Amino acid sequence: MGHKYDKNFHFDNAKVLLKNDDLQSIRYACLELRYFIEAHVYEKLFAETEVLPKAVIETWQPNKAIKFLAMFDDLADKDLVVSLSSNDGKDLTKIEYNNLSIKELNKLYNSLGSYLHLPMPKKISTYTIKKKKVVDILDKLERVTKGNLIIVNAKYEKFSCEACHLDIIFTRKYVEENDSIRCQNDQCGIEHGIRVNENSVEFGSKYIFSCAVCDENVSIFHSHIEDLYSFQCDECKTQYQFELTLRGIPEQKA
Repeated sequence: MGHKYDKNFHFDNAKVLLKNDDLQSIRYACLELRYFIEAHVYEKLFAETEVLPKAVIETWQPNKAIKFLAMFDDLADKDLVVSLSSNDGKDLTKIEYNNLSIKELNKLYNSLGSYLHLPMPKKISTYTIKKKKVVDILDKLERVTKGNLIIVNAKYEKFSCEACHLDIIFTRKYVEENDSIRCQNDQCGIEHGIRVNENSVEFGSKYIFSCAVCDENVSIFHSHIEDLYSFQCDECKTQYQFELTLRGIPEQKA
């Protein structure tokens, strides 16, 4: 597979720029290191475009993309090692993939970004970027240049959104750690509640009640429920409206 992102190209550019001491070179080195982090994340996302939720692929900020992906995949921000052995148990080779944790990625990405803004007027006469801080970031990122990309596909499953009927992707990890999941179609976004059973998972996005006039079921998406929201019974067209009620509850005396 041809790679569309070459993170080491940006790393090498930053390394060359940091041989200089002028502000412009140091600032451009910061930009190249930001590109490096972005390329590192996008390289991984690009390798999984067939299975990843659209919401992850189209989240351009790498720190947000990895944080979102980690909700589905335990290995999203972990180092990986694959050992290959012969049938007799003899080690043949070891393949490693060095990664950035979400916490570390977020810290380094934001630190580099802070150097790309023009200084405030009151600081412009004394503004500088400490080269050592940028060199320290480069040294921390160097380990990520080593190793080969390893993709361990999480076991993605899917169900149909009750609103737009497009697929919503989930993993067992996600449903065990969350009470709801939002439709990954940006034009929809309807939230579905999650109920985990021993051998299955159920999703539901609607509040259902009996119409006071015709007794037929009336359903409304939980995501739509808010004060003064109006809707009607599909059968008899009776109009309904949600109203927020504030009620005090007396303290129970022992």
